Amino acid sequence: MSSLTRNANTRTAAPRSRGRLGGRIGSIGLLSAVAVGVATAVRVLYNAPFEPVGVPSGAVPVASTVAGIAVGVALSAVALSTERPVVRVGLLFVGVFGVLATVSDGATVAAAVAIPTGATVAFAHALGVPANYFELRRAGIAMAFALAAGLSLGATAGILGAPFRAAGSVALLVGLTLLVVRAGHDSVALVAGGIAFAGVVVASAVAPYVTGSALLVGFGVVGSPHALVATAAFGGVAAAVAGVRDHDAWLAVGAALLLLAGSPATPEAATAVCLGAALVALDPERLLGDGDPSETPDASGVSTR
Repeated sequence: MSSLTRNANTRTAAPRSRGRLGGRIGSIGLLSAVAVGVATAVRVLYNAPFEPVGVPSGAVPVASTVAGIAVGVALSAVALSTERPVVRVGLLFVGVFGVLATVSDGATVAAAVAIPTGATVAFAHALGVPANYFELRRAGIAMAFALAAGLSLGATAGILGAPFRAAGSVALLVGLTLLVVRAGHDSVALVAGGIAFAGVVVASAVAPYVTGSALLVGFGVVGSPHALVATAAFGGVAAAVAGVRDHDAWLAVGAALLLLAGSPATPEAATAVCLGAALVALDPERLLGDGDPSETPDASGVSTR
């Protein structure tokens, strides 16, 4: 076989291999999103001011622990799948310390440093220096979630002051709001986001205390206006629906993870936010291996050839 033929076969096999691996990562992310969603639902039901469902008190920590371990293992699997050494090390820091802090309070302070630092290093190396507006936009989305993890975890671990906890919530909600750009011009996705926006607005107007309580105990959101929560719901839901309609599992699952995880004030929530951010802000070529420089993102931030 000539060298030209071997090179052609290699170029053909590599994208197919990355495609299969990207599909497996999407499946792993989906399982993590289910675990995070169950943990969030258990917290909301247990702390609800009424009792539609009896939730045992022990179910809350168990569900949170299972979700934290599931997300940490998923993120570690993603890290071990990438061919980029710096990205691998950064994501492994997030996944490993996320699991350690989930099962042991003694690792909380270390995780408060390792998780946002690892995510920032991994995202920065995977995205590189933005060459155009669309790449800059993706980098901004990724770094907003890394910043949210750093501020929220730093505050709950006692490294930063209490006001930084609220700043972390705001950073998360801003990042979710910015996800609307991933919906592009998908009118169905934008309408779904608008319905989510209206739902939060109506709930806040009709039952502000119940809504605030649900946001606090279920999603860890503190010190943020309900209007910003509404825009976050708009951006997150629009991106998730656009991912489903475009058959983009990474975008759909990543947006769902970010919506369900809530404020990254605990190691398990921070790990889920970092996994979600990786899925919505990075494409398989940038995360798993060397991308094709000829690829450029379109108006919705999706790479095209």
